[in-house]
Amino acid sequence: MLNRKFEIASQVIEMPDELIQISIATSPEEKKEIYRFRYQIYVEEMSKYIHEVDHVNKLLYDDMDDWGLLLYAKAGSALVGTARINIGDIEAFSKEVTTFLSLRSFQDCYNDGRKHQFSFVTKIMVHPSYRNSPVFYKLIAKCYELTCNRDIPFIFGICNYHLIRIYEKLGMHRYYKNFELPGYGLQAPIVLLVNDIQHLRNIRSPFYRIARQRSVLDTRSVTWFHETFTRNSRFVNSQIVTEDDLWLLLYNRLLSPPNEAITILNELSVSDAKKFLHCCGSVIPFDPENKLVNQSDVSYSYNILLSGKLTSLTFLHPAKEYTLPGQPFGANGLTEHNKHTEDIMAVVSGEILILSGIAFQRFYHTHPEIAHKVIKQIIHLREKATHNNIQFEIYK
Repeated sequence: MLNRKFEIASQVIEMPDELIQISIATSPEEKKEIYRFRYQIYVEEMSKYIHEVDHVNKLLYDDMDDWGLLLYAKAGSALVGTARINIGDIEAFSKEVTTFLSLRSFQDCYNDGRKHQFSFVTKIMVHPSYRNSPVFYKLIAKCYELTCNRDIPFIFGICNYHLIRIYEKLGMHRYYKNFELPGYGLQAPIVLLVNDIQHLRNIRSPFYRIARQRSVLDTRSVTWFHETFTRNSRFVNSQIVTEDDLWLLLYNRLLSPPNEAITILNELSVSDAKKFLHCCGSVIPFDPENKLVNQSDVSYSYNILLSGKLTSLTFLHPAKEYTLPGQPFGANGLTEHNKHTEDIMAVVSGEILILSGIAFQRFYHTHPEIAHKVIKQIIHLREKATHNNIQFEIYK
């Protein structure tokens, strides 16, 4: 694969999965180590420009750390992952968080006038050497356990689009509009229905093994959520949609077979393209003024316009717009981690198809022949574009 592996300052030696331990930070020293680890991942690796950063000491923290539980994973003495969980009633969360998670609408779940508690998981990150290990799952599983122990029906989170498949595979749902989080880019609010055992079983979520051991479940929250959010949802859950239904949806958006409309799929048969799209793709709706691409951010996906209109905020003379269904935009993050070279914003509502680089790594191992064809086509298209640019400069 064409993949540039990022090296961060600390050297970590991979250890057997059973030696990975999850703990809750209690001392100032433990918390400082977590803040430094965050800085390494977000600032040094992902090139994020975040306001609440201590660049002098290379620490990343914010106000929610003051009352949240900071989890960390260690392999031996090395910190290899971390997550934060904040548990409290609606008054504990800031107005900003309450708004972008739409927490007040969840207050109506039981309609009993009480202030129910919510669980909000953020700042989840894993060392590059352990991203194919159970570290991520173990951190989230601990958050699930802490939430279950308090009989809280919802675990909220936020994520960038290239991570949506991972969270939907755990059992989470998209349910509310996108929002811009300064320094982190466009985010999707997500929620896990703690008591939706049927869904966890249907999608083979790793949480099902924990959930099925619980004896008493109150499923009113599950029924309420699906009646309130799922019934008329515009979101396509990657773990629920079938291979054929996804193909038909994309066919209707693109007005032609996806393996013809999407250039990197031109060398794939219909059956191979169906398999690839179902394993790596997520359909993402967007709204006007959503900033879909941030210049200089590292790309972790290959982005394709399905409907709507996008415009570049970087290339203005002449104006650069994206209007054609099937048109790619942004840097290639499917087979290598390039940085975006422009800011791209939505002009009108529409949808995009995200092909996840993380999902492609797994697809590469399970379907190597299809993956090689995709890689070969990407190389061909890049060489063709380079040749055309050279010809343009010669005859300009």
